[in-house]
Amino acid sequence: MDEFERHGIAVVEGRDAAARALRSPELTSDPGLGSPSVLLRDGDGHARVRAVLREIIATLEPVPDAVRDDVETVVGALGTSFDLVRDFARPVAGLVTSAVLGVPLDDVFLDHLEATTANLDVFGGTDRQGQASAFRLSVQLSRAPAEPGSGLAALRAAHAAGRLDDDELAINPVVLAHAAYENSLNFLASAGLSLASGVARTSVRDLAAEICPARYVLRFDSEGPVAISLTDGLPFGLGRHACPGSGVALAEAEIALRALADVLSGGCRVEDVRWKTHPVFHGLASARVLVSGN
Repeated sequence: MDEFERHGIAVVEGRDAAARALRSPELTSDPGLGSPSVLLRDGDGHARVRAVLREIIATLEPVPDAVRDDVETVVGALGTSFDLVRDFARPVAGLVTSAVLGVPLDDVFLDHLEATTANLDVFGGTDRQGQASAFRLSVQLSRAPAEPGSGLAALRAAHAAGRLDDDELAINPVVLAHAAYENSLNFLASAGLSLASGVARTSVRDLAAEICPARYVLRFDSEGPVAISLTDGLPFGLGRHACPGSGVALAEAEIALRALADVLSGGCRVEDVRWKTHPVFHGLASARVLVSGN
């Protein structure tokens, strides 16, 4: 018996079956808790909040030159010994998340953002640390200055226009930040490992399908929860809950991995590879890269 079965969660696997499940009107993302999060609702409420978030994400399509330059600068300065998570994936994902919200994000913010991932454990539900981190980030973003044209300003404008209610405004900036950060963090580090390990380069889209940083999404029917596997070529999901930021994620990775390839062009070796153990999010915990000559 696997972990899903042990917790009473049915599993849908295989591309065709998963695609049907993701599109099925019989399966909902709403567990019945009345959450204001765009991730945990369906119907008109989901469509309304998603439309606001999609408008914000669209401001990074194509990736602005300033963001591209910042990513290339960070990666180009990696040096001869670095960790793929801490020194490469985390700062790049943080830069893009900062650009989405339009506010500077420090390491403390990113630490709490990573801690909120515990709230998305399909087996354990939420945990106190994850809840506390999500609350802290919600308060911090509610107090942050919103520059004109920023994602945070767009969220507040949508609230003022009646497109978001108070609870939606409190929660969804954190949801947006986590969505922009966590999957990119995991994908960039894993893709960087492939590059550093000498795996033949494929397209970024093919790499995303191969790595699939979010392995499952949870849906609900009358009999309980259902875990839908995304590992058979559906890394961004499908249907009404498909990732609205897939274009930005692929463009971000293309920029970062091209810059990393330049850093590694003289050869390298990889040591101390450790993987995360989260049941949904697949990614590296750490991996040390030593560029040739070091």
